[in-house]
Amino acid sequence: MKKGTAILFILIATILYAQQEPNWKLGIEVSEDNLSGENYVVTSGFISGYTIGYTERNYSIGILSGFNLNERVTISSGLFFSNKNVSGAIICNTCDVIPVLIKQQYLSVPVSVSYGILKSRLRPHLKLGFINNISLINELENSNEYFSSNGYFLEGFAGVSLSYKLGKNWDAEIGYNYRTAITSVYKETLVGDYTRNKLATNSLTIGIKYILK
Repeated sequence: MKKGTAILFILIATILYAQQEPNWKLGIEVSEDNLSGENYVVTSGFISGYTIGYTERNYSIGILSGFNLNERVTISSGLFFSNKNVSGAIICNTCDVIPVLIKQQYLSVPVSVSYGILKSRLRPHLKLGFINNISLINELENSNEYFSSNGYFLEGFAGVSLSYKLGKNWDAEIGYNYRTAITSVYKETLVGDYTRNKLATNSLTIGIKYILK
């Protein structure tokens, strides 16, 4: 939690400072997030595990603040609400398989660097970065011996985007990001030897940014 508080403090300070300095961009971004990963999670106790299905529609929405180091390189951070729901079915020796919705919602703080390939009105970009995910709601969190999730995990991502300059102070942008978990999404249990960090996300993004002069 201390790590999340520090990140939020830096983010808020960055956004406030952005209102006073040139070469900053402030905008809104929305993404459609298609999750994939482990299709089975082992638990302990009388429940054998969960079968996991990635059929739910997920998304992220939030604000981004970016600083142009030069004409090509931009450093960005932001604050997002990320929905990462999955469908699950409890498997045990004495019960029926009943599909359930597993809610997973996070406060996400991305930090990235992008490189503009061309100097033109229509401009492609390459992006690399990390995303800090702090759990808000997770129906798999519990304090007993069964399966549970971590309250925080880190993703890395790489992507491409295409921006178009709308007049003097506005940019519209669409893009694609591939995200993969670097730290464990889920806690280990007493059964099995599994690494809970196989969550991957294909994200299609759209956003608009205002250039602060």
